[in-house]
Amino acid sequence: MRPTRLVTLPFLLPLVSSVVGCAGSTATVAPSATATPPPPTPVGASPAPSDTCPDTASCAVAPSAGTTAQGIGYWLRMTTSQAIAPMQQFQVAPASLITADGRYLVPGAVPMIYPGPLVGPVFARQLTDAGREQIVGWAKELGLIDGRTDFRGDGVVPGGVTGTIELTIGGSLVALTGVPDLPPAGTPAPGSPEAFAELWRRVASLPDTLPGELGPEQPYEPVGYALVVGPPPAPPEGLKGNLQDWPLEAPIATFGQPVADGSLRCGLAFGDDASALGHAFENANQLSQWVQHPDTSATFGLTPRPIVPGEDPCKEAFGTA
Repeated sequence: MRPTRLVTLPFLLPLVSSVVGCAGSTATVAPSATATPPPPTPVGASPAPSDTCPDTASCAVAPSAGTTAQGIGYWLRMTTSQAIAPMQQFQVAPASLITADGRYLVPGAVPMIYPGPLVGPVFARQLTDAGREQIVGWAKELGLIDGRTDFRGDGVVPGGVTGTIELTIGGSLVALTGVPDLPPAGTPAPGSPEAFAELWRRVASLPDTLPGELGPEQPYEPVGYALVVGPPPAPPEGLKGNLQDWPLEAPIATFGQPVADGSLRCGLAFGDDASALGHAFENANQLSQWVQHPDTSATFGLTPRPIVPGEDPCKEAFGTA
């Protein structure tokens, strides 16, 4: 086995493994010693839950004029899109996310070992009202909220990454599009592609750019899990498989909806099901094979992803209803 080494991954990277790929971890990070800032004021009012959306904070809703952060579950979200396979897109978490109540989500440290744990941890740091005001001030300073929404310019390359910043302005979400990985250009011209990239860089690095406005890290419990069920992973020669019991009453073979031409299934779990899965993942790793009944069932592989407010990873990656 390789020696263990702890690293911290950017939130842009997948928090979980693919059925046959690398995995995240459940290693923890010691909370910061700074005092907790006062909580920010939520924006808007939360809608009532429905049968199709048991947890309103977990449901993906396209932001539009008048959409409130509280109603959609987040105050700011930065996501990327690229011409990659749906299974890869499924694993790409938001680059940055600030919930409607002001929690800035960050990844935990992961041990660089193989096979690694199946699901990586997520932590939250409370952002103050002053911190949120500063982010809006950055957007104004960089000329990004003058009515335009597309700041891609000539920076998009074939197969490259496009970024979207959904930011709450005056109680409503606006969506700005650009290229997040442009190289720094000194002081960018207001409204330029470089200005968009600069806002992306600042928000993605809030512990460095707004250190005094963030509270200590606290464990973040996902609102649910999105799961891709597929063939069991094949352990490399010399490594043993890890057999795990499927913890839900719903059969693993029919969980979710068929995707990827029917070769995989993708579904969401909330509430008690999410809690049961979370406990099961603590003992699993990226080579785990899952069974309904150890003596009679076929084995499956799982690719889980923690759900953060405002998303439906199955729908966003595979187009499922």
